Amino acid sequence: MWIYLTGNDGLPPIILYDYQPGRAGNYAKNFLEGFSGLLECDGYTGYNSVENVILVCCLAHCRRYFFEAVPAARRKKIKLLDINSPEEIPEDAADPEKAKEGKRIPAEIGLCYCNKLFRIERTLKAMSPEERKNKRLELEVPVWDSFWSWLATVEPLGGSLLEKAVNYAANHKELLGNYLLDGRCEISNKRAERCAKSYATGRKNFLFHDTVNGARSSAIIYSLVETAKANNLNVFQYLYTLLLYMPDYKQEPAGVEAMMPWNDFIKERCSKVMDMETETPENRGQIPL
Repeated sequence: MWIYLTGNDGLPPIILYDYQPGRAGNYAKNFLEGFSGLLECDGYTGYNSVENVILVCCLAHCRRYFFEAVPAARRKKIKLLDINSPEEIPEDAADPEKAKEGKRIPAEIGLCYCNKLFRIERTLKAMSPEERKNKRLELEVPVWDSFWSWLATVEPLGGSLLEKAVNYAANHKELLGNYLLDGRCEISNKRAERCAKSYATGRKNFLFHDTVNGARSSAIIYSLVETAKANNLNVFQYLYTLLLYMPDYKQEPAGVEAMMPWNDFIKERCSKVMDMETETPENRGQIPL
């Protein structure tokens, strides 16, 4: 199940699930044909086949490798927080210099560098894209410079989890910094990860898809529900409204547009309590086109 999200560009958010029979890069290439710009993703090499894009590697994935290299007993005490977590990353967990002075192991120091960048990002959330870009260059570039200088001194054991973390970071050095090119770009794609979690949670209940059509239908439903949630709609009321109007308007482009989650007609109907008893096919009224 492939998941695509629109970026942080001030336009209404869209979340699309796309079932494909595999994870070859060509599926992303075909889906994103005609798109150009910044494409944020993990380090999977399949995304290299997407044309006319600048790849942006997610910092959360890089941090995860350092986290996994921390011994299990210490990992239990660590929370992987990000800029949207209700709880802020503690200052002592985002201070690599203090970690070095305390002779913490390299995996913990790498984790502190990543946390420091997330901690700074949290203070930039309310800024305009241009302001955010300028502040990133001022505050975060020095952190990256220090991180790369430190990383060059780390000599992990061959085959260790730390070696995996160091190699991942080094191999994606340019891509990890590409978010600095545009203030609309996020430092990680945790939003997409949360959408993947929604699907994984549902999968625990329905266990599997036994037909391709079933998987594609599931992708459509998840796209509708997650996009409605992202636009702050009451999901049940939105689906009810679609079922109420779509049969008669599905051939009318203006009618389909009127049922998009960001349309005023939908926002008016699906952002407050709806009287379900009076909202029936017989007296539903017309969509204002």
